[in-house]
Amino acid sequence: MEGTGSRITKEELSNIRHLSDILHLFHHRNNNQHRRSTWWRPFSLFRKQLRTFLVRLETLNEAPTTHLARTKKRDQDQQTRIQIQQSLVFWRDVLVPKWQHAFSQLAANGRFAVLGLVLLSTLAEVCRTVGITAAFEDLGQAEVEKVLERFAEEGWEGRDDVGLPTSNGQSEDIGEVLTREAASFDVQSTRPITEATVGERQASKQRAAPTSKRNVLKRSKSSIDSPAKTRKKSKKADAIDDLFSGLG
Repeated sequence: MEGTGSRITKEELSNIRHLSDILHLFHHRNNNQHRRSTWWRPFSLFRKQLRTFLVRLETLNEAPTTHLARTKKRDQDQQTRIQIQQSLVFWRDVLVPKWQHAFSQLAANGRFAVLGLVLLSTLAEVCRTVGITAAFEDLGQAEVEKVLERFAEEGWEGRDDVGLPTSNGQSEDIGEVLTREAASFDVQSTRPITEATVGERQASKQRAAPTSKRNVLKRSKSSIDSPAKTRKKSKKADAIDDLFSGLG
């Protein structure tokens, strides 16, 4: 990001001016409806910061017409470059992560997702133009290199007998890798047992069915062969019947 203000081209300056105009129209269109939303304050700060950054770039790249103006501008350019560099560093370390978080939350909202996508794309284009995206990539690459160097110092490079590192310094057990052939062999070995078990159950049901039928036939036959028991009349009842029959 060193010297970004002095190396910026006319196309990049025109692109930043176009993005600033888009944010101005966005503010004019949505001010009444969303000015009390939580994401509106980060958006307003983003719009004002970009506008100030654009004014400094235009001041740095303008060409004075008189000798006195050129002399005065030469003294002011150094201070303007310092301000531009300070602004870019502050954007990279503080503001851009906050803006990205606020606009991502807006994009996650299904009702106003389009507004969030517009702001995210504008922020991404601004960061690409001024060199913040390249700075983030350099920082990420530096972090990866530091991690790889630390692993190399600890002697983990090229070792397959260690697990994943944990917070207490011990290696985590990640289990044992099973091949596809072993898994398929176990599945096939269990299939004959399952089929045999099913066949035995079906055979036992078939043997039990005729036995139950024979038991039913035996019970029905015994009920038919046994004669009905006749009820014996008591002698007392016969004497009373004879007495009344004699009166008739």
